[in-house]
Amino acid sequence: MINHTRSAHVALLTRARTALSASVDRADADMEVVADLDAAIACIEQRPAPWSVAVHLATIGHGTGTSVAVALSHKALRNKVAVFCRTQWAEINDPRDPALLDSQTLVRDYFDRHQEDQLTSRIELIDPDFDDDANGLETGNYLALSSSHISWQTTVKIDKWLTLDPSDRPVSVADTHYGWFICALRSSFGDYLEIPDDLFHALTFARDQGCTYLLLDRDAPATDRLPCFEW
Repeated sequence: MINHTRSAHVALLTRARTALSASVDRADADMEVVADLDAAIACIEQRPAPWSVAVHLATIGHGTGTSVAVALSHKALRNKVAVFCRTQWAEINDPRDPALLDSQTLVRDYFDRHQEDQLTSRIELIDPDFDDDANGLETGNYLALSSSHISWQTTVKIDKWLTLDPSDRPVSVADTHYGWFICALRSSFGDYLEIPDDLFHALTFARDQGCTYLLLDRDAPATDRLPCFEW
C-alpha cells in the first residue's frame, strides 16, 4: 500500500472485511475477525488519531526563561531548535555565519559552547481520548467546501435522494438551503456504487482532513486539491 492516508487504511480494512465475509463456509473465528474489522474501521473513521502518537519535545533553558519546541520527528525538532540557536549565535562568540551551518552542527556547537543555556529532549506518547463525554454528548468535525466541487448532475442526484426515505439514500444527507450537509464516514454509506465520483472524492477528502461531515455550500472556500465544475 503506497498511500498511507487514513482513508487508504480504512479502504484496506474494508477490502479485507469484504473478502472474509464473502466466504461461503464461514467459521466462528472468521466472523470474529469480521466483527473486529468493523470495529477498527469505525474507530479510524470517527477519531482523528485512533492510536498513540509519538511527539518529540525539546526544552531549552536560557537566560530569560524556558522555551519549548514540539515536532513529530527528531529532524523536525532539531530544525526548530536550530532557529533558536541562530537567533542567539552571537552569545557564543563563534565567527562562523550561522546561516551557513546545517541544523545538526548548529545545535551541537551552540549548546557545547554556551556556558549557561541547556537543551534537553525526550519522546512522549500522546494517547487518544476514548472516554465518553460525561453527559453522553457526541461531537464531530466538519469540512466546509464550495459546492462547485460537485457537478450539476450530482446536485440533481442529491436533491432526488432527499425525496427518498433516509434508509434508502446512499449517503446521509440534509438540505441546508444553500447546500448540503453530508456524513463522510464510510460506515454511514448505503450503496456506495450509487455515489458519483466527484462527491465520493469530496467525502474522501473530508475524511483525510479528520472530519466526520462535509458541508457543501455555495459560499464556502474551494481547494485546488479537488476539481471544480461550472454550473
